[in-house]
Amino acid sequence: MTALVAALLGIALVAVFEFVLYTRQVALDRRTAELRRRISAVAADATPGEREALLRRARLARSATLEALLRRIVPAVRLERLIEQADVEVTVAQILGSSAGLFLAVLFFALVARRAALVVVAAGLALVPTLWLIAVRAQRNRHLSQQLPEALEMMSRSLRAGHALAAAFENVAREMPAPVSVEFARAFEEQRLGLDFDEAVRRIAARCPSNSDVKLFAISAVIQRETGGNLAHILDKIAALIRDRFRFQGKLRALTAEGRTSAVVLGALPFLMALLLAVLSPRYITQLFVDPMGNAILAFGVVSWAVGQFVLFRLSRVDI
Repeated sequence: MTALVAALLGIALVAVFEFVLYTRQVALDRRTAELRRRISAVAADATPGEREALLRRARLARSATLEALLRRIVPAVRLERLIEQADVEVTVAQILGSSAGLFLAVLFFALVARRAALVVVAAGLALVPTLWLIAVRAQRNRHLSQQLPEALEMMSRSLRAGHALAAAFENVAREMPAPVSVEFARAFEEQRLGLDFDEAVRRIAARCPSNSDVKLFAISAVIQRETGGNLAHILDKIAALIRDRFRFQGKLRALTAEGRTSAVVLGALPFLMALLLAVLSPRYITQLFVDPMGNAILAFGVVSWAVGQFVLFRLSRVDI
């Protein structure tokens, strides 16, 4: 039985290692893939299929039958929207398959080892792919906000040179790096296919729901189209406002760095102490997992740790 448990643990570690490597490789190749996709989408000699590929991508499943089945499930549709916002080359079926694989692997290990507490770990691991998507979406929103001022200034220069607004979108799609180039390329292609400008801009904001900078640009562009005004001047003002906000947030992060560092150190101390006890006194730390009272103490400690970390990070966060 011990050999079987060791073998299963080794397989689980290999699976986790392969998942980390795959995630890292996807992150490294993502920028190159987006650049190629952007160039092919807005190129003058691009085929209609290449242009439509920027707008229509299989995000539910590669199989038409499985896609039709998942389309009826509301959580799957919400997960598809999350994948679109994160803009990663995965499908809902792949995310659900990864979650189910992690859950079943740990659940099988829990049944073999006869550890009911591992069921909670299995449920937590099943959420890892979805949490990864949320983290990728947040990182993409940060990059988009950092690139947006330069993109708006490029649009402003293009408008002052006498180009149309659609041509300004195309210039951003051609010259800027991802992800801002991808969003403007999508909006440009949607306008080329007949979508109204206001709706194309609203879709940019819908793909970035937690990005206030993109929403500010979208609202300003739509209002300017309805009421008139100097759009180039408005874009310059928005770019300056976003840069000032980034400068202020940088100073704020520097002032609150001590609190965040304290939260990280205090949060890591229990795990370091558990690792030290596991090396120096394995019998002492084992009681937390095999004894019912130890399980209760361990559960209380985990909950207390989570609440403490939440409070510490909230104290170091300033809402503006």
